[in-house]
Amino acid sequence: MRQKVVWFILGVLVGSLFVASAYPTNGSVRYGTPAIQRIPGENYTAYLLYPKNGLPLSPQFLKQTIPKLVEKSAPNAKWHVYAAPELPKGSVITGYGIKVTRDGRVDILITATNMNNLILPDRIRGELLEWSKKAPKFKPDVIPKEKIGVPKGWEVKTVDSNGNVKVYSGESSPYWHNFGRQELRYDDPPYGKLYAEFYMWGLWNDNNPQTETFACTKDRSGHGIYRVTPGILLKRQGISGYGNYRVRKIVITHDWGIEPALHGYLDDMGPVGIINNYQTIPINIGPISYPLAVGGYKVYGDAIDPPAMWTIDTLGTDGLYTETSEHTVGIMVASSGEVQENVLHDGRWHAVVRVSLSAEFSDNERATPTGVHQEGTSLTWYVKVG
Repeated sequence: MRQKVVWFILGVLVGSLFVASAYPTNGSVRYGTPAIQRIPGENYTAYLLYPKNGLPLSPQFLKQTIPKLVEKSAPNAKWHVYAAPELPKGSVITGYGIKVTRDGRVDILITATNMNNLILPDRIRGELLEWSKKAPKFKPDVIPKEKIGVPKGWEVKTVDSNGNVKVYSGESSPYWHNFGRQELRYDDPPYGKLYAEFYMWGLWNDNNPQTETFACTKDRSGHGIYRVTPGILLKRQGISGYGNYRVRKIVITHDWGIEPALHGYLDDMGPVGIINNYQTIPINIGPISYPLAVGGYKVYGDAIDPPAMWTIDTLGTDGLYTETSEHTVGIMVASSGEVQENVLHDGRWHAVVRVSLSAEFSDNERATPTGVHQEGTSLTWYVKVG
């Protein structure tokens, strides 16, 4: 079926959702009025946001706008979710795409770059349009092998802020519910490219009145990766704008404690500890089980509750960069976390987890701190219940 395309130019958006006419600057960054394109699909609605005048998207505008689009597209859903980029100073958002299903699940694509790079609206729009052609697909619920809950002969009582009492007893058969994919593409010439793709899950029917459990992983088909490509490789491939920069270090963080009111904490993570070159280990996090193969680098996985942190080191014992530093380095890490259920279920938007990816690039053949450039990007995943 041919999809209908509906256009919204900022001013009046989605049936007078809101009205805005100007965007403030942030330091030396000047934000423009984005074009917003609505694409109705079968059982989902896609929204594409990109700069029609070559100026980047305002992070504040996205945080104000995207939640309203999600709620408007899935008015009968109990759970609503979305993700917002949070970039370091000097980085800007060039495009944002979100597909929302009727039950509130989402598929998100975000593009970003350094503020000094030229923004090409037609190219960004084309990238988002190509992405929007594919309907979002979600994996079926995953049922864990073990049952959990209140042991036989016991019961748990809870009292909410209104004095309502709930009694929980007996074990239950929980299942993992897939909320969808989050994808971020960060282009940073002449240094390289950063890419993050991960999937969010929620544990339903766990019979735990105190906490809600979520997981940040790949999907069950193997999709999902954190990836850094150095400029030296892109230059060798004939892509203009890149220099002889190698990957020096990569850091990935899943922070489950970014909103104090939720009292979030790290539940499980993988890998953990030190994983040496060319080692393969099993990862079992929430609904996902997969082998992790480490090639040409070392991984340090540290549980710093509530964050989980992984550091990838491409240096050799001789003080030189390994051959791996000149190639794409990719890894799929995973973690789960828990937040307070009574706070999450208050009918407001809450920040559950922040996923960050940062990399150091160097144009020096030796592993010295000179000539090192650091770049990073992150996404915060939000939830609203009720």
